[in-house]
Amino acid sequence: MNLVKSLDTMVRQNQDIIEYLRHAHRIGDYSMLVGSLDYAIARINTVILKLSQYPLLADRYFSELESCHNSVRAFHLNMVRAESWPGFLQWYPRFRLHRIGIKKFPRIAVLLARVENSVRDN
Repeated sequence: MNLVKSLDTMVRQNQDIIEYLRHAHRIGDYSMLVGSLDYAIARINTVILKLSQYPLLADRYFSELESCHNSVRAFHLNMVRAESWPGFLQWYPRFRLHRIGIKKFPRIAVLLARVENSVRDN
């Protein structure tokens, strides 16, 4: 599959997360989880934009980008689960949210910095 097409698919998959964030901001939910998801999706979209401009860099960073994209989607899924599951089961999605936020979200910032440095060097 074409790499630019894959990046386009990632952007389209992010649309439901962006709609979720718009709804959360409309109702005034400014929790730490919403803020973390907002920052993560903004960074992922920035990386996608930069890599779509430089296809040679996209080859180098695509697997790492895909991993970060999957972690953002998992974070969103667990946020929806934490809101909809009954109280006695909410510990599991909250645990997953904490784990993803601590272990995987810092990788997104590192990926963005690496891509920006590579773009600057070109």
